[in-house]
Amino acid sequence: MKLGHSNPTPGNRRRRTSAALGLAASAALLLSGCNVGEPVDRDDVQAVDADAKTLRLAHVYDAGHPVEECGISTLKEELDGSGLQIESFPAAQLGNESESLEQVASGALDMAVAGPSFLGVWDENAAVLDGAYLFEDVDHFVETVEGDTMKGVFDDLYESSDIKVLSSWYYGTRQVTANKEIKTAEDFAGLKIRTPNAPLYLENIKAMGGTATPMALDEVYLALQQGVIDAQENPIPTIATAKFNEVQDYINLTGHMIQGVQITTGRTVYEGLTDDERSALEGAMEAAAEATRECVEEQEQSILEEWKAGDGIQVNEDVDREAFAAAAEEAMLQQPWGDLYQEIKDRQ
Repeated sequence: MKLGHSNPTPGNRRRRTSAALGLAASAALLLSGCNVGEPVDRDDVQAVDADAKTLRLAHVYDAGHPVEECGISTLKEELDGSGLQIESFPAAQLGNESESLEQVASGALDMAVAGPSFLGVWDENAAVLDGAYLFEDVDHFVETVEGDTMKGVFDDLYESSDIKVLSSWYYGTRQVTANKEIKTAEDFAGLKIRTPNAPLYLENIKAMGGTATPMALDEVYLALQQGVIDAQENPIPTIATAKFNEVQDYINLTGHMIQGVQITTGRTVYEGLTDDERSALEGAMEAAAEATRECVEEQEQSILEEWKAGDGIQVNEDVDREAFAAAAEEAMLQQPWGDLYQEIKDRQ
């Protein structure tokens, strides 16, 4: 399944046909064989415990990103001696977010990290977490993803797609970088703004007055450098690890998404774990979520302070966030999950 196609209907989402699963598995093998993204350096893969069950986990973020350095490293530490171990493939080595989720659903990949907009292709209500200006702060985000409302959404996702959400990690608060200051919706006029390739990102930027250009994360630096796009939006740690601050003049603190990513697995993998293995994995996920939040929040503060004190990218705090939020709320309430968006906002 590729983003940009029509969403699956409840009838055809419940179980993929054998042919579709075969195609997904073949695609996964082809992706691995063609070295999608950066090739895996087998010399760098950590030694495996022959007695432990290895779970292959893929994501699109650089190896220096908090998802890898803090989250996945904590997972590995917490699982040591449990009979489970993680083999991580960062930087889109095994495919982008939509491709990784397809592999997880088919059983060709054990685990993948993906954002709510990509999960929303499989169950539309999961996308609500990426609605612009949904959360008041990070505590509100954590309370929501750990609460009964989203548990119900994730349970529906599992039932309809075989994709199991194991944990939600704070990814950061998204800001807009550009070669100009962006204070109001009018400042977006004429800018080609990169977003991930998921429909909701386009809707978020449209609600704020801009026009989005979908693009894979690993293509953005060169596109900014060559002027193919004018701007992009990401949390500060991602901007820093991807070095977008080298090719943009301003970071505009729009704070339009307080965002998390979900760590997913498939039904075959999850139901193939013993009770002890599931318990160990759930405990490790909880510790990893806490470690990732701590790292992201620390980096958001320290990197921003460094940029403010430096002579590189300039920090623009003069942003009319109230106007952006009002416009975004009006647009988000028109989405299929608009009532759910309002319910979550009301719990601030």
